[in-house]
Amino acid sequence: METDFLLREQFVTGPTRILTEYLDVPPVSSQQAVFSDRLVYAVFANPKLLQWFQDYVHGYTDRVPTAAEFLTDFCRATVSHDGHDVVAALLEASAAETGIHGLTEDLLHYFVNLHAAHTLCGPGSGQPAGAPGESREGVGIEPRGITPLTSITWTTWIRTTQVEEAHAIGTDFAPPYATVTLDALARYAVELRARGALGLG
Repeated sequence: METDFLLREQFVTGPTRILTEYLDVPPVSSQQAVFSDRLVYAVFANPKLLQWFQDYVHGYTDRVPTAAEFLTDFCRATVSHDGHDVVAALLEASAAETGIHGLTEDLLHYFVNLHAAHTLCGPGSGQPAGAPGESREGVGIEPRGITPLTSITWTTWIRTTQVEEAHAIGTDFAPPYATVTLDALARYAVELRARGALGLG
């Protein structure tokens, strides 16, 4: 996705569909994809929760946590880091009786292994750029307030704005080829939240 803008756009505006298409998992319905996408956006639009996830993965470079471990820790982090949008996404999916589909343990393995490989093989001989929990300058993206995102694609939005130097994904978390896509996803998610697209109702 680093060099394929069209694929990156498709992922940013519909991550669940792209993930289920490229991973060996059952397809999801349109409604299931909407709820799963909303959960992804809610996490990526919350800088504190996203920072927690990066620090959390850093603590598991020697093993991947079980799904039960991760869900327990993630629930606590969501409450601790004002994850109202995450709770709203889960509530609406539960009320619609579709649940959250398409997000599997394979993704957790991917993020843990991605970080572990970057730590071992990346610049600095595997030394992370910052200790877990330490504030990193430039981490977090603010909404621009320029273009409304109602019924527009990421292409329209990105072409009418200027990409800033701020990053949502720490340089010690993932290699540049992955950070390009994850930062794009975070930018789009932050704009969605700023437009009120992630709240209840």
